Amino acid sequence: MDLSIPLMNSLTLGSLYTLMALGLTMSFSVTKIANFAHAELVTVGGYVTALLVNWMGFGLGESLIAAFIASALLAVAMDEGVFKPMIKRGSKPLFLLVASIGIGLVVRYLLFVYADLNAVITVQAKTSVELIGRFGRAGITTIHLWVFPITIASVVLLHLMFHYTKPGKALRAMADNEDLARVSGVKIYTLRRLMWFIAGGITGVAGGLWAAYSVITPEIGWYALLRIFAASILGGLVSFWGTIAGGLIVGFAENFGITFMNTYFNVSTAYRPLISFVIIVIVLLIKPTGFAGFDIVEWVKEKIKGGGE
Repeated sequence: MDLSIPLMNSLTLGSLYTLMALGLTMSFSVTKIANFAHAELVTVGGYVTALLVNWMGFGLGESLIAAFIASALLAVAMDEGVFKPMIKRGSKPLFLLVASIGIGLVVRYLLFVYADLNAVITVQAKTSVELIGRFGRAGITTIHLWVFPITIASVVLLHLMFHYTKPGKALRAMADNEDLARVSGVKIYTLRRLMWFIAGGITGVAGGLWAAYSVITPEIGWYALLRIFAASILGGLVSFWGTIAGGLIVGFAENFGITFMNTYFNVSTAYRPLISFVIIVIVLLIKPTGFAGFDIVEWVKEKIKGGGE
């Protein structure tokens, strides 16, 4: 039995889920807001990419930059317009969560109105996709050359930023104790805007890559949200390395899990989201911290010192 096609599909989906979840992990680790409107950042990035490629003739690279900026600005606007004022009024995390659902609904229905008026309820970026090689029976295309490197680079750069730059260290201080960071001279509001800008931008790029990979609708972000949370929860909602592991686990579990259930139990593939939900429940029951304590850099260092044992 040739598993090359489901393996490649799982790796691609896992990478996309990881990229979508990185922004959620970043924003939650600093603000502790379970932002359900994160889904709309994916959708906005997807539509910006698809429409720029299809209508304006932009290349995929240029369109992804535009998607980064559009979703980044939307993320900052969400915080400045809703989350920050609510926090200043002493709102509890539950109220912020409910507010994020409301923001998401507003953005989603505005996208529906726009998409309906312009006949783009379903759309895909018409990028040039070329076959560059094969892995078994699975084709490796130019889309994979965008998805895999961008995902890996995003994780590495976020890790380096948070551990080796002054703004990153200040963001970690904010995540540990915002009041202490404030009295220590950290410009928390400036850093907060920077964090939302980066988190939103990465999520927009993920949406843009999804638009190049598959068809999108105004609900594509909402459709992916359960997977995003599953990947981020597997990473403990604080670990970038844990998030990439979580995204890959979700991608592989969905593809192989639904294939197994469909083959042997005749379960419809429409029940694919059930797998992500089960993953969330199991992690919360057995290991609520996910992979938060796993530092791949330290692990590699230990392996090198120990001679790979």
